[in-house]
Amino acid sequence: MTDPWGGLNTAEIAAREDPPADVPTWLPVDLSTYLDGTHKPTVPTLLTRTDGVCLLYPGLIHSLHGESESGKSLVAQYLAAQQIMAGHNVLFIDFESDAATVTERLLMLGATPQAIKEHFHYIRPEVDPRSAGAEMPAWHAMLARSYVLAVIDGVTDSLGIFGYSVKDNDDVAAWMRVLPKNIANRTGAAVAVIDHVTKDNDSRGRFAIGAQAKMSGLTGAGYTVEVAEALGRGLRGVIVLRVGKDRPGYVRGESGPMRKSDRTQEAARVVVDSTQDPDRPVVTVEPWRGSDGSAMVVRSFRPTALMERVSEALEAAGEPLSRRQLEDRVTGKKEHVTIAASVLVSDGYITREDGPRNAVLHRLVTTYRQREDPLSDLYREGGTVSAPKPLLSVPPPYTGDGGTDTQPSPGDSRGTVGDGQKCSLCHTQETLPGRGICSTCDQRIKAAS
Repeated sequence: MTDPWGGLNTAEIAAREDPPADVPTWLPVDLSTYLDGTHKPTVPTLLTRTDGVCLLYPGLIHSLHGESESGKSLVAQYLAAQQIMAGHNVLFIDFESDAATVTERLLMLGATPQAIKEHFHYIRPEVDPRSAGAEMPAWHAMLARSYVLAVIDGVTDSLGIFGYSVKDNDDVAAWMRVLPKNIANRTGAAVAVIDHVTKDNDSRGRFAIGAQAKMSGLTGAGYTVEVAEALGRGLRGVIVLRVGKDRPGYVRGESGPMRKSDRTQEAARVVVDSTQDPDRPVVTVEPWRGSDGSAMVVRSFRPTALMERVSEALEAAGEPLSRRQLEDRVTGKKEHVTIAASVLVSDGYITREDGPRNAVLHRLVTTYRQREDPLSDLYREGGTVSAPKPLLSVPPPYTGDGGTDTQPSPGDSRGTVGDGQKCSLCHTQETLPGRGICSTCDQRIKAAS
């Protein structure tokens, strides 16, 4: 039988001036570029933070998944507006919204009518492109173009149009091959798939709603989208992007600490500020909170209530106290009292010195109060701050906004006590949301009404 490909491998076929329309994938792959060091790895180049770090990889598949009105479509539309204003072609396949809404959003985000006409290709499909009629030629025409970004908004509806089930892994894998992977491979675009998450926080994890194959099929990065501060006209909203998968590995190294509950890391904060002009929001993609380029020390928690109690004990004593004396005078677990004292030492509120019989004495330098500590939940800006600033750059403690670096995992020994209750240990906060553990003294406790 005659070889229709003339004995060529895939690399040689691709190098021909008139390569066949369908290159067989079962031919041997030419590995020479990987072996001789000339291959260049794919690095992220899109969705750039203010510090220059990028979050999306060209030619790979990404996910932006979150709850309804979490801002996931807004992030994609902001990136689209940015790219078309730079003269790059953007493909937007919309299964959820409509042309009027998307166009209005692009104009609001700074894109000009001329740039939209020339570089924005909007598609609102209603049927499987593999069906009869004019759909197939239109499908091939779309894949014949080159794009820097391709957005697929509405995975659930898209799966239905293609005849696939959202909960079947085989179906989702097939859809990934037909639509996102086809677009990425044929057009060179960074593909951003916009999807929903399950409403159940406890079972959500890192994944979008439905089959696990959605996460497995990503070749770039997967981001959970959370609202840290409310979005709306006249507001300064904050959207948190948390990376849950990063196959090439360049984003995780530029992200914050891992959250135990879902193994995600905060990668960026998208600030949408419309306080100056409700019709023209200013969007900036900032680094993860706590990242300022300086040495970063991540503490498991900052027990501000116990820190205040240690300070009060030293104030009342009027003299240095040993570790044992502090543990006797401050209510709480001994190890937590010791940690509270250590944080006060590192922040310059107290010093340690040698005492009799090898004891370590704690001497008060300046008083500590939670309300004067910018890293405390009780801090109120504008008050008189007599305490020194912390010596180390640390992320703020968990405050219940759903997007902080230190958000506790289910069953963790850090967090908050129940609504309408106050902590039976520190007694400092009357009303806290949560699950029977205290954010102030950071212990697993029984909340007292």
